[in-house]
Amino acid sequence: MHPAFIVLIIVSVILVLTILLMISYVRWKNLANKVMNDGEVIETATGKIHYKLIGEGTVLFFMHGGPGGIDQALFIEDTLEEGFSILSVSRPGYLRTPFTPLSYEKQVDQYVELLDKLAIDKVVVLGYSSGGPLALHFANKYPERTHALVMEAGVSTKYEIPGEAPDSFWMKLLTSEKMQDFLSWITVITMRVAFKITVKSIIKLETLLSKEEIKQFTNLVSKDNARRKWLLDFMNTTVPMSKRVLGLNHDIELLLSIENIPVDKIDVKSLLIYSKEDNDVKWLNAEYLQANLKNCELLQVHGGHIMWIGEDMDKIKSKRIEFLKSINFE
Repeated sequence: MHPAFIVLIIVSVILVLTILLMISYVRWKNLANKVMNDGEVIETATGKIHYKLIGEGTVLFFMHGGPGGIDQALFIEDTLEEGFSILSVSRPGYLRTPFTPLSYEKQVDQYVELLDKLAIDKVVVLGYSSGGPLALHFANKYPERTHALVMEAGVSTKYEIPGEAPDSFWMKLLTSEKMQDFLSWITVITMRVAFKITVKSIIKLETLLSKEEIKQFTNLVSKDNARRKWLLDFMNTTVPMSKRVLGLNHDIELLLSIENIPVDKIDVKSLLIYSKEDNDVKWLNAEYLQANLKNCELLQVHGGHIMWIGEDMDKIKSKRIEFLKSINFE
């Protein structure tokens, strides 16, 4: 076979593969962008806010982590079957909520205006990861609108970015302005074709587990369909990054400014779920709340910052439901 013909075949194959990959990327991005059509947008005195309200019954007000948005309420979708409603919002700069540099205090004022417009009197406030400060500010500033408080790996005090994070692939993904969505797509593809390796890299960054414990955690998640699905679904709530990056940057700025969040006016029942192996939201966040909340219960679980798919996955779910059913909603 003539060398020129071989070169032509190779170039043609590369061209075809490139076209197929680009088609795949465009289809994925269109699918990922569908979240922009979900939920509703309402005008408030401090700007528009993107929200979603589903279910029937007492409202659970979900404060998402970062990056995230209204779609991250999948954390607690099992509560719908227990007779609760879920209200989720996208913070400034996430999804369809335009970016405005609102403080935590201004954001919770906006939330109360949203509740008024939706004719919702009181809610159970749930703070997850970087949504923790919002939950605490809400419950502390508006105790009359708060049935109870749930904090799951939620920031409550001084926050520091994990030392390994700035040099990690994940931080490069989050901060790459021109390649965010493309790298997000690559990550999603990698999760599907090399799930175990990708999961291990996430666990290694987000936990304080030993090498052997990381191996055990990775095997647990990789071999269990429910845990695999949870993580894949969760990763989908972080993309496309271009629709969330302004919110994430604002989150980080606010988190790094925290000393201690005031909780002196919170006297409702509170459930705290934290892991001592968490390398992102350190155990001191649980200690601060346990020492300063008047009526709280602390559940210590294993697994670090993604404890929801660790060995205590079922324990977390059952405890959350048990706590919610114990609240007097009168």
